[in-house]
Amino acid sequence: MTDPTGPPTLRAAEVLLPGILVETSWLEQRLGEPELRIVDLREPGDYSESHVPGAVQLDLARLGTERDGCDNVLLTAGDFSDLMESLGIGTGSAVVAYDDQWGLAAARLVWALHFYGHPAATILDGGWDRWREEGRVMTDVATTPAHARFEVSTKDDVGADLEWLSTRVPGAELTLLDTRTQGEFDQGHLPGAIPWDWFNAVPPDSWDCAREPEELRVEWGKLGIDPSHEIVVYCRSGMRAAHTYVVLKHAGYPRVRLYDGSWQEWSLSL
Repeated sequence: MTDPTGPPTLRAAEVLLPGILVETSWLEQRLGEPELRIVDLREPGDYSESHVPGAVQLDLARLGTERDGCDNVLLTAGDFSDLMESLGIGTGSAVVAYDDQWGLAAARLVWALHFYGHPAATILDGGWDRWREEGRVMTDVATTPAHARFEVSTKDDVGADLEWLSTRVPGAELTLLDTRTQGEFDQGHLPGAIPWDWFNAVPPDSWDCAREPEELRVEWGKLGIDPSHEIVVYCRSGMRAAHTYVVLKHAGYPRVRLYDGSWQEWSLSL
């Protein structure tokens, strides 16, 4: 089992990613690296005003589609590959994503990249708010994406679908973590799920994506979340759960899946 004390180190081409979260100082020192790709998931108008040099803008909605009565479902492999190539992201790219929502939108992209076999993806901790607050270099010049070829290789241990869950819920070594609000949870949830609002991960009065891993591990332990178990996170449509997926991985939990259909799909199946 992976050492639960910290996240693994990921390598892509010549760029070394220290983990699933990176600091602003780390990124600023590496601007211009040939294999580094930076993705800004804020609104287009905010990007046009100023952004991290070299960043391309991505509307979060472009990552999802409507399928079988569910919205925001992750793009198919072919469509996702086309989208990444349009952003200049290739198989050998190291991706740093950021937003102005404590990493919420960026996490969705990071999980999607992991799902499609691209582990070299990370979130800029503190996002745009910290970058600007620290007075780091900015530009209003839009980035022209480089030519890229993105090859998809689906990772079966990163996602969960309705069929997979239906044969395992409830399970002795399966933990379901509902990352919606308590009110949403009380209105209906997957059998045996533990409620834990995704925003619990965010430190008070901070731009950080997550509280200290040790602090979170203690809190999760009190809820009965065992790091040796398979942990499946879900919300309404997979966005908030993606943030918790990243936070769990950052805290060293090795077996984490995201149920992309989440409550909207499960409730339709009842």
